[in-house]
Amino acid sequence: MKFWKKLVLVIITIISIILSFSRYYIVRNNFFNSIETTSKQNKNQHFLEKYMLESNIIKSIQARRRSNR
Repeated sequence: MKFWKKLVLVIITIISIILSFSRYYIVRNNFFNSIETTSKQNKNQHFLEKYMLESNIIKSIQARRRSNR
């Protein structure tokens, strides 16, 4: 094999390896960011639902107290 063919193969191999690692890094970061965002959204939704339920329970208790008087 001629030198330029070997050089082209080595360069293609190196570029392929670098691109593979960079794609892995990008996909990994996107995955973790997505999980973090989804977790925050679900936590906020949970707090809102919890607040809504507590508020409804308090209103229900107050309405019963008013009707019993």
